[in-house]
Amino acid sequence: MVTRRSVLKAVVAGSVITAYSGILPGVKAFAQTGPRKRRSVNNMKFDDPDLETYRDFVGLMRNKPQTELVSWTGFANQHGDANNFKYCPHGDWYFLPWHRGFVEMYEKAAAVLTNNPDFAMPYWDWTTLRQLPGAFTEKTYKGKPNPLYVPGRGDDASMIRNALTGPYALTDALVGPKVIESIYKETVFEAFGTSRNPRQNNLDPKWVPMGGGNQGILERTPHNNIHNNIGAYMPNSNSPRDPIFMMHHGNIDRIWAYWNALGRKNSNDPLWLNMPFTDNYISPDGKFYTKVVKDLQSTSVLGYTYDNLPSKPDNKKVNTLRSQNLTALFNPAQESTLFKIKQSNISAATLAAPLRLSLPLENQILQDVIKPVAENTEGRELVALISDIKISDNVQAIRVFINRETVNLDVPDTDPHYVTTLGFLKHGSDHGLPSAIVNLTEALKNIAKTNSLANDEITVQLLPVPKPGVATTAVSNVLPASIELAVI
Repeated sequence: MVTRRSVLKAVVAGSVITAYSGILPGVKAFAQTGPRKRRSVNNMKFDDPDLETYRDFVGLMRNKPQTELVSWTGFANQHGDANNFKYCPHGDWYFLPWHRGFVEMYEKAAAVLTNNPDFAMPYWDWTTLRQLPGAFTEKTYKGKPNPLYVPGRGDDASMIRNALTGPYALTDALVGPKVIESIYKETVFEAFGTSRNPRQNNLDPKWVPMGGGNQGILERTPHNNIHNNIGAYMPNSNSPRDPIFMMHHGNIDRIWAYWNALGRKNSNDPLWLNMPFTDNYISPDGKFYTKVVKDLQSTSVLGYTYDNLPSKPDNKKVNTLRSQNLTALFNPAQESTLFKIKQSNISAATLAAPLRLSLPLENQILQDVIKPVAENTEGRELVALISDIKISDNVQAIRVFINRETVNLDVPDTDPHYVTTLGFLKHGSDHGLPSAIVNLTEALKNIAKTNSLANDEITVQLLPVPKPGVATTAVSNVLPASIELAVI
């Protein structure tokens, strides 16, 4: 009798496995009765079949020669090695589809190599579980080393795995319900995920890992801060070497699928839809294959779904003017009449002091932004583009405030002047400096409830958060090349 365990032994010995549905190059499809359902790992029993399969797969891939393409390191290297990203895009509009294809690569390889065609990759919902799932923190499982547990989460003594407590806690400001609500409320794809590189004018795949766009709330707040707070591999370009990576990106992918199920539309720009991720992925039989963005938009077409997607759209009315203005903000070729002001040539401030920039606005425009919803019929909003930010290695994150007399690390996230916390992954020199779009509207309205906004200035304050153990006085200021305000 052939069991999954006996097949696993055969795989380790180098045998060839028949393949999985869905369909990868060089493999044959199993019959399927419907899309695989990806489920939350949060409350999974340790012996849940999907968790068992993933554990077996990680162990199998770790036991292979790590110089092989089909190995734990071989797969991860398509994302990046210890020094630089290879194909993985961060900071541009390919972030979501590329990672969807990457997680699918692991999911299908696990199904084939463990002979479990029903396998669906779990996801970690970090909004409801603020600690690593238990299956990833136990050193052993059934009396043997647990492949999902990574001592120190790295093979370098300097790579320390952080407990998600204290300065590394996944707070409401990073992953809480209000953050998720803001993500789902966005109706423009490039503001929901991340925007294009404004210089892009063709479909050369070199644009994919180049960056150069403005990171939206999904990438720069929950995604990046979770990577950084976990520590070890996760803040770095070789982050897929931590098995928790797939659980984290499974949740990012679920949020995108949820956003689409609410009725939100992806970009229809040919520069997005037709971009090929040429030979970025590896099939279970060791061959490279290509995915195109337009083929990565629908999870059902890819053969899977999630366990908690909304059953119908929320019919949120799309503000056409706002959408046009945002598109124009991201795409220089798009004409618009939106009001903008740009502060450039920013000089370095004193060490350990928050960067403080005052930008004048026309007062009537500001008053339009802070009107109650019933009166603000056009739904005017104020956003800031914070571009090409220089960040020293001893900075963990950047807290953004507006119009507060003083800011320091003791000011709580509940303060009305607090806007958001930006996180950025460590990038190589070839990736460019990160940029972000930040919506200031809610903070402005919070301030207006208790204070008069009689003048016409917006003061943007960027407060560097030092890594634990680093003295505040030792932290260099974060320094953007420019901050641009736009009323959309």
